[in-house]
Amino acid sequence: MKKCYIMSKSKDRAEAQRFIKNINGTTKFSISKNSRALGLSRQTYQNKLDGLRDQKIITNFTININPDIRPNNLKYIMLEIKTNPKEPELVDELLKIPQLRVLDGIFGDFSLFALFIFKSPEEYYTTLNSIDNLMAKSYFKKYQIIETIKIFKTNGISLRKSNLSFEDGLKEIVAEKLGSADFSDKIEDIEINLPSKINLNQIAIKNSDIEYNPDRFPGLIVKMKAVKARIIIFSSGKIILASIRNTTDVDQLIKIMIKKIKNLGIKLDQIPGDLSFKIDEIDYKILKILRDGQGLKPISTYEIKEIFTKKLNSDISQSTIHNRIKKLEQQGVILNYTVNFSPKKVGFKGKYLLRVKPKDPSKYNELALSLEMHKNITDLFRIGEQYGLFAIVRVKKAEDYGNFIRDLYNSEEIEDTFTNFVLDELVSYTNFAIF
Repeated sequence: MKKCYIMSKSKDRAEAQRFIKNINGTTKFSISKNSRALGLSRQTYQNKLDGLRDQKIITNFTININPDIRPNNLKYIMLEIKTNPKEPELVDELLKIPQLRVLDGIFGDFSLFALFIFKSPEEYYTTLNSIDNLMAKSYFKKYQIIETIKIFKTNGISLRKSNLSFEDGLKEIVAEKLGSADFSDKIEDIEINLPSKINLNQIAIKNSDIEYNPDRFPGLIVKMKAVKARIIIFSSGKIILASIRNTTDVDQLIKIMIKKIKNLGIKLDQIPGDLSFKIDEIDYKILKILRDGQGLKPISTYEIKEIFTKKLNSDISQSTIHNRIKKLEQQGVILNYTVNFSPKKVGFKGKYLLRVKPKDPSKYNELALSLEMHKNITDLFRIGEQYGLFAIVRVKKAEDYGNFIRDLYNSEEIEDTFTNFVLDELVSYTNFAIF
């Protein structure tokens, strides 16, 4: 009986992981699209989703924001504190700081680890003064502030992708889709948005092996012979790679599809962002609502408008909000839409804070690019200390961390590491990409 129960719990965790992966995406959650991707009816999908909410496996919808946004990159600051169990008011005061994103009880020299995210240097220095005053009243008065120099990875999302060529970036996207498609041999459609419009009539005239009937469907359809896939092209610049079947040869799949698109006369150079694009205070408020203001269902643009009207005393139209969100998506400010969830309930039992010291200090960047490929590393920062790389590591069981560390040392690039085990997640920043 006990064995059957364990198997059932294991199946439940796998099902929960499958749903969280499904919700995670670069566009706003849609129950129609997401249920189709899992091969479920809308009602069945909704019932399963409600079950995850009732069990508090999923807590709320949210987004991840790109730290590298103009005019001021978001500033990530870590704080390590030695505290006394008899001063719970210290934790209470930390919880009042709105920029606090993580608060962990840890094992080691320090007993608390905090992560703050600030939108401007002014906000950081104002809050820093408050933290200093707070720590001056603490029992040990022992704390250290760690500033991040560069962010390589956040919540399981590599920030390197925005600097890749179109072809390399597409390869990573497809590989990621393939890697998460363990429950089906068909992969969710991949959408690409080019910065300029495409003349579909011109392409149709020059190519007889495509389908294009604008009276019936606005897109131009290219059927692939060498691979099981279709390419759908719209005049707006949107290209959809559809009906892709799982394959072990990602390189070959990409090569064929890229070649086909280029042969149609469509340029696929690195897609530049709008260098003049800068987010303003309204954008920040929209991002904060999307990150912190959603509940157990995705927030609508109408609801965002109501928040602006009733809570922020600002009159902004629903269409303006919609257009701003779309722009934030296109410019890569919104990294993804996802949910906060309970890591332990979906099988992630361990969280570790890891510092890494390379053998060759001149190879910090090279080592970081290698480390960010590890699926267990959800967040990776360059910090200004002797152990200059700081990672948040998630594992499903304790022995997995031992294997992870052994693999790191096998690379022969690492001189030393230092680890803190997280005893308790007091404030959970748990919308990392499930693996």
